[in-house]
Amino acid sequence: MNGTLLEKKDTKVVLLFTPEEFHRNYQVLQSLQINKSTKGIDYTTGDLNRQEVYKNFPSLTQDAKVLLLKFQSEAISELRQSIEQRFAKQKAGISGQQFLTNALHRHFHQLFLDLRPYFTDVKWYHKIRKPENPRYQTLPCSFHLTKARLRFDVIKDENGLGIQAWVVIDDQPHNLADFVRHTFFLEKDNTYYLLAYKDSQTIQWLEQPEAKQYANDPAAFTEHVIGRLESDYSVNRNGLFEEKQVEAIPVCRVMLSELNNSFLMITPQWLYDGVTVDGPWKDTYETTLNGERIRIARHKATEQDFLKALVALHTNFTNQFNGYYYLPFAEAQKKQWFIKSYYKLLEMDIEVAGMDLLQHFKYSAHQAETVVSIQKEQGSFVHLQVAVSFGKEKISLTQLQKTLYAGQRAIVLKDGSLGMLSDDWLRQHAAIIKHGTVKGSEIVVSKFLAIPESGTEDAKPILGNLVNESWWQKWQRWQTGTEPVYSLPQSISATLRPYQQKGFEWLALLADIGAGGCLADDMGLGKTLQTICFLAWYCEQYPQTKHLIVCPTSLIYNWQQELQKFASSLKVEVIHGTNRSDNASIVSAQVLITSYGTLRSNSDILLSQEFGVAVLDESHHIKNPAAQITRLVQEIPATIRIALSGTPVVNNTFDLYSQLNYSLPGLFGTREFFKREYADAIDRYGDEYKIKALQRLTAPFILRRTKEQVAKDLPEKTESVLWCKMGPRQEELYNEVKDQIRTRLLGDIQTNGLGKSKLAVLQGLLKLRQICNDPQLLPLDEQQGCTESTKTEMLLEELSNLLGRHRVLVFSQFSSMLQLLARACEKKGISYYLLDGQTPAEKRMQMVNNFQENGNAPSLFFISLKAGNTGLTLTAADYVFLFDPWWNTAVEQQAIDRTYRIGQTKNVFSYKLICKNTIEEKIIELQNRKKQLAEELVSEDEGFVKALSEDDIAYLFS
Repeated sequence: MNGTLLEKKDTKVVLLFTPEEFHRNYQVLQSLQINKSTKGIDYTTGDLNRQEVYKNFPSLTQDAKVLLLKFQSEAISELRQSIEQRFAKQKAGISGQQFLTNALHRHFHQLFLDLRPYFTDVKWYHKIRKPENPRYQTLPCSFHLTKARLRFDVIKDENGLGIQAWVVIDDQPHNLADFVRHTFFLEKDNTYYLLAYKDSQTIQWLEQPEAKQYANDPAAFTEHVIGRLESDYSVNRNGLFEEKQVEAIPVCRVMLSELNNSFLMITPQWLYDGVTVDGPWKDTYETTLNGERIRIARHKATEQDFLKALVALHTNFTNQFNGYYYLPFAEAQKKQWFIKSYYKLLEMDIEVAGMDLLQHFKYSAHQAETVVSIQKEQGSFVHLQVAVSFGKEKISLTQLQKTLYAGQRAIVLKDGSLGMLSDDWLRQHAAIIKHGTVKGSEIVVSKFLAIPESGTEDAKPILGNLVNESWWQKWQRWQTGTEPVYSLPQSISATLRPYQQKGFEWLALLADIGAGGCLADDMGLGKTLQTICFLAWYCEQYPQTKHLIVCPTSLIYNWQQELQKFASSLKVEVIHGTNRSDNASIVSAQVLITSYGTLRSNSDILLSQEFGVAVLDESHHIKNPAAQITRLVQEIPATIRIALSGTPVVNNTFDLYSQLNYSLPGLFGTREFFKREYADAIDRYGDEYKIKALQRLTAPFILRRTKEQVAKDLPEKTESVLWCKMGPRQEELYNEVKDQIRTRLLGDIQTNGLGKSKLAVLQGLLKLRQICNDPQLLPLDEQQGCTESTKTEMLLEELSNLLGRHRVLVFSQFSSMLQLLARACEKKGISYYLLDGQTPAEKRMQMVNNFQENGNAPSLFFISLKAGNTGLTLTAADYVFLFDPWWNTAVEQQAIDRTYRIGQTKNVFSYKLICKNTIEEKIIELQNRKKQLAEELVSEDEGFVKALSEDDIAYLFS
């Protein structure tokens, strides 16, 4: 009897928390009966059903008991079924398992959030595996009532930039690495801290490889990592980044609004390089836009003078300024104070914004009437006499332009009403007013606005008479007809495809009115040929003119060759490196070809010439308006300026400005105007109206066609996978290294989190991919004497069947792999070409020419993926082998497109060599899962890697 009583006395029931269940069956809470006896301690778990909860936790409130019942297995099963039924409404691209996981995690986070007030009302144990002991342990634990929060430091070490995360508890910071994360809980010393759900997601994101991808790219790290964090958290940059320093005289403006529906509120603001600053005076203003840290040195004199001017507008303002001034509406309208003040502000060159939102002003019954007459033409500019009026009141052009600059459509009239500019008026007149330079009652504007203006819906063109009727007829025929508008020059030795004829004619049409443009066709569609046809046509029209082509160094000899091939009658001179031509050669040449670098170092010679046409190839090289090369190309004395680029927009809308301002000087205003009017509005705020306005403005001057649109007659392209089975020794080495990496990585991730293991992940992936190619890519002490390569054997077998009848390209991202393949071919007497990052431009072009044209030249071309996946035309080849898969499928496609492009007449066969049951097969699987993402990240070599989740990494090393 006494023994029985003793056993009852040593029996207690607690709550058992098993955090690993978040990744299994979600049975995270159970009851735990602890029985102590002379034999030891015995644990018995039970489900949190109604009987268990009410019997074992009688002291809990009714609300707490109801919450515990939601953790019972039956409730979890019903929840899972409910979520699976909702799966039909999932967002595209999310797997069913991911949808279920996300929903369950959110549900349980809310349950623990509701349960938190009762954390200390019960005893807790947890069942976990400690890093130092892989076996499960059942130990007492506790849950902290205080909410943990996050803050971050940017750090820099030998591996580059990174993020140090801190957990702030009771105002004391703790290193995140000292905690173990269990979904949305952090655990340290058997104590759990519940994170906000957003915080748990942030930590999970930081544990992905993404930040590591940008470790050595400060600009990308700032935008993609710090920028994302700073939208929600405090981030100490520790002075590791250059801040954008803005030192400028600000644009002063007032923002009008209504306060409590009774007061007119006037908020003074200052625009520094498009950034709005308001509030009390400080020497500097710091902000972050798209991850870029901006430090503005505020101009005290300008701001104080502005505030003095505002205070002088009304006696009530003398003792006001909490960041704004205010007046009752009755006071604002007394003695026409508002009207007079409005015009005073405009006279002081102060913008007025917010008019459109005011409700306490009447609207004029009159619509804007506008009369425009052309006064004179001056080069590519035209002087317009413009008169705008509402009823009998004429509006000053300066006032009108400032109103439009401020993004407003309401103008305060002298009778106190608001004159509204209609949508039709804005479509017809806004571009001319905003893009022009006001001189009294005149506006000076680029005459090339005539072309987009003529496409304005329901509007009579104002500038249409600047272009003769015969040109408009040709423009219409070019847009809608199928017959040629211009004949191809007789000196051209080529037959153009229909869209190439259209491209040549487009360039000629623009040149006929003195305009340039940006030819932005997809890669491989023949931008070079279309431009050469245009140059030959221009030489026929103006025989005495000289022309300039500026391009990357790697394309100089491609241009020289193409000109010789298609327009051999033109005298061409290359000015580059040691091949600098003498003055006599320059004077006699019709076409000069140079590089961006040579233009920079020899600007005195090249800019002293007069050119008919100046062509910039890969014109995105001048996307930075502040760069020296951009300033130099703007100074090229040319009548017609042509930009060529398959990717005119690399990062943002502002990339367009320099290229279009080069092609059409003056049409797009100053860089400050373009940035504020279009680039910032589109890139920062996604302004749909501005997007359409810029599209309408640029449409006549940018011509872009894709292969899918215009090259439907390309022969068939077949893409296949050649599966390779490793030999015993190679497979043994692969599995041994994989197991070592997996064991080490999983331990590191469990202990330190993925965030501190990213570099090791990438190194592990690289090592396994090298073994798949050839173990000889590893350091000598890691090869374990294995020299067999199944891929090399398969490739050599394929080549033996193809060479002699076909021409073959072989791509690898490893230059050292290409060297191994080259040696293997030498042993078998197979001749080849090899191109990598060390190949000089002259030799590169010589090899390409021989491969393309010399039937006796080697028919095998080894090419480094990074060095040769752009800028090459190798249509002589009809077989392509990708020796190793790349993360980004778009990069692979660019490699294949060296041969699958215009000029290809044969069917193209492309093969990926993939080792079965290895990381390469898993990369293919992940590519398929993340296909949409991979296609979007064309410009980022490691774009695919950055999207890998912890589950993806576990899968890769499984």
